[in-house]
Amino acid sequence: MSTDHSGIVYLQNDWGVDLAQLTIRHRRSNDPDKQEEQTFYNVVAGDSVGPMAITYTTGAGSPFDYWWVKFVTQNGSTFDCKDNFYCSISSDDDGRVMLRLDGSDSELYVSFSSSSGCSVGISQIEG
Repeated sequence: MSTDHSGIVYLQNDWGVDLAQLTIRHRRSNDPDKQEEQTFYNVVAGDSVGPMAITYTTGAGSPFDYWWVKFVTQNGSTFDCKDNFYCSISSDDDGRVMLRLDGSDSELYVSFSSSSGCSVGISQIEG
């Protein structure tokens, strides 16, 4: 049996530059009808944004949690990660999720309170 829970997401900007705009999206089953998305503006390097409220599901047959970020630096460069990246919150976690943009290795890191996290590469979008 699966159970829905409320959670919160924060994102740490360790990209190394200020971001003009940053969008965070969370989906269950990568379903647009089961999605939360929030855009933040003027995210200074080293700062965190959030909380963003999400719903996640645990238990037998529960859907994967899919994460996606897109951001624009102050100089106008746009970056994102693939839109089918999943990293699921477990029933052992407290629902608090920390995302971190790491500019030194161009990765998005997803961390949970108890279970193992994940990472995915971030690429510049050609304009």
